[in-house]
Amino acid sequence: MLPLFPLLSLLSIFGCEQDYNVARNSNTDTFLQEPVNQVDILWVIDDSVSMQQEQERVSSAFETFIGSIADANIDFHLGVITTDMDTDNPNRGELVGKPKVITGDDDYVKAFRDRVTVGTEGADQEKGLSAALRAVTEPMVSGANAGFLRPDAHLSIIFVSDENDCSDGDALAGQPGSACYDQRDQLLPVADFVQDFKDLKDGTEARVLASAIVGPEVAAGCSDSWPGARYWSIAEGTGGIVGDICETDYSGLMEELGLEASGILSTFALSNAAVEETIQVLVGEEEIPQDAATGWTYDAVYWIVRFDGSYVPPRGTTISITYEVLNGGERPDEATTTE
Repeated sequence: MLPLFPLLSLLSIFGCEQDYNVARNSNTDTFLQEPVNQVDILWVIDDSVSMQQEQERVSSAFETFIGSIADANIDFHLGVITTDMDTDNPNRGELVGKPKVITGDDDYVKAFRDRVTVGTEGADQEKGLSAALRAVTEPMVSGANAGFLRPDAHLSIIFVSDENDCSDGDALAGQPGSACYDQRDQLLPVADFVQDFKDLKDGTEARVLASAIVGPEVAAGCSDSWPGARYWSIAEGTGGIVGDICETDYSGLMEELGLEASGILSTFALSNAAVEETIQVLVGEEEIPQDAATGWTYDAVYWIVRFDGSYVPPRGTTISITYEVLNGGERPDEATTTE
């Protein structure tokens, strides 16, 4: 796995002190690392003036993305939308190209490359989260985007932008792009989007993952990129991954995203909040250490065990995570988070 730049550190909702006299239950969550049968993959591409080079890099590396999906004979849908959600754009949230939905029966490499270079004449308020949610909810799913979203298919959403998300519910309409930063309090909470996306698959075994190729926290030598903090948060909230848009070659990152879309995951959401020091992770019979470079880390905000650095559980393995349950833990979608 290529190293991905760190996600933004979110404030923990748990206190630092713990009452060790309180009895805790032990729990084991088990996961099977295997390819999915169906996946719907939505690419959300920034079409603002600075994005031509980044669109071309995604296009050039697409075969490394789709390879693991095609090799596993996964039934996939591919679609592309833009981040332009201005009220004067009649096509906001609509899949681009004809056919709108790309499948394994199409010349999918050519079709995707034709669509992903969406141009650079879009709005300077890039609203990727709102665009994605519009694309996969009514009226679009039974209208312009009919046939893309399937009830039992996994949903993979991949954002590509050199700016932070500015989904505002039109509160900043008519203002310049700088308002997205100067008036951040007007933006819709990321936690609401996390919950809305998860609700799409409520009652099914399908999963929603949001990942992103966006600006890092520190973009040395990459002056055109701004930190994509809200995209980091949506990825963290759904168990997705984040890559650096400032890289000149996206091949390794696209391969990683392809593995994730195919069901070979590096993040696993626990069913309960865990007492971190009690977590034990087994892949098969092998115990994996808590190590950011060669093992796993724990996200106490979203109850996620994340395999970092060079290690991802291989295809066909069983991951068992045993831990003591932290009493009173709440996920952010059950509490509050706005960033």
